[in-house]
Amino acid sequence: MRNTTFILAISVGLLFGCKSSENKKIIAQNKTCFCENDSLINHYTVECDTILLSNKSKLYWQFNCDRIWLTLDNVNGQKKIIDSLQIELYPLTYRLGYHLIKEFDNTILFRSGCPANGPCVYNLIDKFTGEKIKEFDQLICIDTEDDNYNFEFIVYLSDTTDHIIIYYINNEKLLKIPFAENLTSMAYPQQQFEEMTLKYNNLELTYWTNDNTKKTLNINLKDEKYSH
Repeated sequence: MRNTTFILAISVGLLFGCKSSENKKIIAQNKTCFCENDSLINHYTVECDTILLSNKSKLYWQFNCDRIWLTLDNVNGQKKIIDSLQIELYPLTYRLGYHLIKEFDNTILFRSGCPANGPCVYNLIDKFTGEKIKEFDQLICIDTEDDNYNFEFIVYLSDTTDHIIIYYINNEKLLKIPFAENLTSMAYPQQQFEEMTLKYNNLELTYWTNDNTKKTLNINLKDEKYSH
């Protein structure tokens, strides 16, 4: 069984997860990104590149000797700090702070709050106001090896783990698929999902059962019986 493993790599900052691309537009901008008291902070914390979103909002990290913070700067020049950490956590920012997963039509999805072996928290933020829209527990196959997420929906387990939930971010469409498998052999059940692939309207989820059996679940996304 291949488990999804969360790895902190301070020098490169990568999390590896399910197999699954989208380029982020980076622009140059003058920002506060320096601590004169500790040279390690300057080399081993966030990158201060500015990401330009499709609605012309800008997203960028900054840091000094006291804190690290993430700002959303919209087209009207209104700035909102959407995440902040104490400087002592600088080598853990990639796990604990906001990490951009995907930009949607009106929102942006971030991962944060990841302990050494998960699970993480996922926040959906309005990409104009910076306000939090929704918060999700650990998502299924959301962290990819190339750090890009190609789907227009997110997938997660219901609170009772007896349904797979597929949530389309842009139109808020919700699908609920019955799921009878009892996944309890790992620290959290989402860790037992290995791969998620989409071909036409069929979503295939590959996962491992408690007895180390590899299975696949095929979901017809156009089947109206799943709509809620």
